[in-house]
Amino acid sequence: MAEISALRGLRYDTGRLDPRELVCPPYDVIGAAEAAALRARSPFNAIHVEAPVGPDGRTDGRYTAAAALLGDWLRRGVLRRDDEPALYLLEQSFTGQDGWEHTRHGFVCRLRLEDFERRVVLPHEKTHRGPKADRLELLRATRTNLSPIFLLYPDPHNAVGAALATAPPSPAPPIEVADADGNPCRLRPITGAVVDRVADLLRDRQLLIADGHHRYETALAYRDERRAAGPSDAEHVMVYLSSMDDPGLAIFPTHRLLKDVPVPPVDEVLARLRRSFGVFPELCDSPDTCGPMMSHISRLTSAGKVYGLYFAAERRCLTLELSDMAAMTHLTERGMSPEYAQLSVTILAELVFRDALGLDPDGLEGHIDFAKSVDDAMRAMATGEYCLAAFLNATPMAEVRAVAERGETMPQKSTYFYPKLLTGLVFDRLD
Repeated sequence: MAEISALRGLRYDTGRLDPRELVCPPYDVIGAAEAAALRARSPFNAIHVEAPVGPDGRTDGRYTAAAALLGDWLRRGVLRRDDEPALYLLEQSFTGQDGWEHTRHGFVCRLRLEDFERRVVLPHEKTHRGPKADRLELLRATRTNLSPIFLLYPDPHNAVGAALATAPPSPAPPIEVADADGNPCRLRPITGAVVDRVADLLRDRQLLIADGHHRYETALAYRDERRAAGPSDAEHVMVYLSSMDDPGLAIFPTHRLLKDVPVPPVDEVLARLRRSFGVFPELCDSPDTCGPMMSHISRLTSAGKVYGLYFAAERRCLTLELSDMAAMTHLTERGMSPEYAQLSVTILAELVFRDALGLDPDGLEGHIDFAKSVDDAMRAMATGEYCLAAFLNATPMAEVRAVAERGETMPQKSTYFYPKLLTGLVFDRLD
């Protein structure tokens, strides 16, 4: 069963500090330039512990430095622990890809850790050792959950949302900040009987990890280490819970950028692609002139599985639309479930990367980067570092859930839940 509870959040003293100067994105989406700007913004910005650096900017000693900073902020009253346990309601408003404003509703709490085998918490993406090793060293040093893991629960009748709506107003005004994209975020604690009511409602629900697979696995490893020393708060992890039926839930695509891999001539690739796809080739003078390809993808979104490819060496674009539905049957013959075979990321990996380009999707670690938007991808292509960009549409929530419920995991960065959660709104000390 899913066991959630309130937590005594460790939060910035916003009577002394402006919260807008203190928050940062999650560690895995912060570029070097953004990290430098955040570090310069305030000596108390969460970046200093979320993505720490060692003395004189070195890599060595960064985890110890993060732990020392947290201790210093506590001693100086920069961070204060709330007087009583609470759930922290968090609303994030944003403009969706449809051009309309949306608001995603959720709350931050503690969750008792459960091994994946128990099927209480379901992953949907594969993980890699490097990020897990990094987050484990940071957790060992700080003994603090610095950013919440994003999980989803089914709530088709909005029972949890209705219960949360009964929470009385907080005596203090909510904390309001904006993320790097200008999306407003509002956080306020709630206490009392509503906490137990929400915990009861969620007790029989399965939870799906949306963001934070590496950190969840890290929390499991840390829990097991701490168990040897006796009971501890490491049995829990800080999470953000939102309904997968929330109208404000948005999944954006994550585009692929390949580097240092052999890419066949475009005409060769075209011949292979035409076995399964309708292909629309276009000539592009530069990444900036791929607009027609992206417009074509947008128009075809509702028609099926649609992709765009940009070949840097030949400056050519291709728009692909899966036309041979039997191709997905061929993927099931390779041992995939029908649910996994129909994923856009699976079709891209197997029918485009493997069959048309001759690349092993499992061997691309270190040769693949990701872009959250077309503009970001095009800017990266303009640097000359990458040989191929692959664009795809977002994976629907129903497909993500179906794969997770089968116990399967999608390739890394198969989904981009938007907007990202901010680090620094609340921390959870594991004393």
